[in-house]
This record gives sequence, structure tokens and C-alpha cells, in this order.
Amino acid sequence: MQMIKIQIPDKNGSARALVELSRHGRVDCYADEVYIVPEPALKLLQDLGVTFQELGRGGIDYAEKTLRDTLAAHAQRRDARKSREVLSDA
Repeated sequence: MQMIKIQIPDKNGSARALVELSRHGRVDCYADEVYIVPEPALKLLQDLGVTFQELGRGGIDYAEKTLRDTLAAHAQRRDARKSREVLSDA
């Protein structure tokens, strides 16, 4: 099954779409109203009248890699904010 990365620019449409999509299957959510959904979900979005932009396509491994990359980037940003100062009793 193809997984599709989409962005829904309208926040109200995005919220409505998330509720409906989650009732019908897997939805991976990312920042900036970006989602990865199974290909059949595109029909549901069209039926709801929700405008979206397709950003990419791939198999289930595409969705899993996107999730791993996002988590790794978040961890790197978090580590970069930590203090680099070494504390000592001296």
C-alpha cells in the first residue's frame, strides 16, 4: 500500500481531516499540518472538500523512515540546547 505525505494548509480543514482520517486508519502527524496517510485516505479528503498538497509517496517503509528521521532530528535539537559546561567541585 502506498503511503502519501500531505500538507493541509487550512488549520480548520486540518483539524476536521485529522478527526475523520483517524476514524478510518493510520495517520502519522508531523509539524506544520503535515500527515502521512494511506493512499485511500486521499479520496476521503476529497469527499470532505479538504484541500491538501501532496509532498511525497512511498511504501510503509517510507512512513517509518520519515518517523525515524523526525525523531532523530528532534533528539539532536534537544541535545544541542543542553549546556556544554562541565561542572566540577574544584
